Amino acid sequence: MSDYSDYKDVWVYLQVEDGSLSRESLEVLAAGRKVADKLNQKLIGVVLGPATKETLKQAITYGASKVIYCNDESLTPYFNLRYIDVLTELTTKRKPYAFIFVENELGRDIAPRVAYRLNTGLATGTIELDIGEFFNALEKKKYENLLVQIRPDFGTRIAKIFTPSRRPQMATIRPGNFIPLEPDTKRRGSYEEYKYEGGQGSYPAVVQDMKELPKPKVDLREAKVIISLGLGILKDGKGNARNPREAYDFAVKLKEVIQAKYNLKAELGATRALLYANLKELEGLLTHDNQVGQTGVTVAPDVYFAIGISGSIQHRVGMQKSKKIVAVNTDPGAPMLKIAHYPIVEDLYDFMPKMISMLTEGNEGRKIVAT
Repeated sequence: MSDYSDYKDVWVYLQVEDGSLSRESLEVLAAGRKVADKLNQKLIGVVLGPATKETLKQAITYGASKVIYCNDESLTPYFNLRYIDVLTELTTKRKPYAFIFVENELGRDIAPRVAYRLNTGLATGTIELDIGEFFNALEKKKYENLLVQIRPDFGTRIAKIFTPSRRPQMATIRPGNFIPLEPDTKRRGSYEEYKYEGGQGSYPAVVQDMKELPKPKVDLREAKVIISLGLGILKDGKGNARNPREAYDFAVKLKEVIQAKYNLKAELGATRALLYANLKELEGLLTHDNQVGQTGVTVAPDVYFAIGISGSIQHRVGMQKSKKIVAVNTDPGAPMLKIAHYPIVEDLYDFMPKMISMLTEGNEGRKIVAT
């Protein structure tokens, strides 16, 4: 059995966008801070590529105890194999207890390859992290102070994943599941520049050009209010077929009222089931950019309207941290109604016009939410 007593501290990989840490980096700092505090260890931020002193200081302000940065000239422009080489060398030398990435395009690109190089495990798409113990029945041995990596499993289950006999313990977190810490300008930390010693290396590929992809037209993560539609919009409360475009138009009107009258950023969301139904009535109106859930976007708005959504675990993990949830469904046993702050058992085609009318009238609109 290997001795991992010399592995210490929790590392998080940080990304720089437009001269500052990305929103997702602030989230992974919050996730790492939680784990580090429970282990009574330091939280180390790792930055590769160009970064200003202000950016490095930002990592300390949002929870890091220390920042290790490497600005080797070969790291610009981004080339995944080069980044993997640097991270593998750095991790092998410094031996972190845990290493956490964000489950975004870059995290999915490099985290699995680094884990493979280090001969350790990787839990992807985690929605929560904790510290706990694991008993191996075959070895009849209990492992303590392990990183508990929690993620949705098949069906309605939640899985807890452990890496008892490998280090570092590695995970990627789904964006939107951790709220950034409040910035603390009085927090003190240290900075260390790392000099990569692996040389130029020889790679089977060369980066010829870089093009930035267009940003999604729908910004669900920044919305204060999200109105999401599910397959329930295909029928009314009596089971009669309805044109889903009617529900979509109601949702658009509700969004417009909320933005105009209450000055809150609102967006339309959708379930995976609704999008994959490929309804011609909604063609081009709702796209993958609108998808909320395990295979879509994780959100935590101030108010989340779940209209005609039954509430599968895959959808709930993407919105269950919303501050207030208003669920409208004709089925009183729908899982979504069980987690809603305001469960409404009603025909959505009756409810939505009333909601729009009452919100339009002003303060009276709040009465329907309070009932």
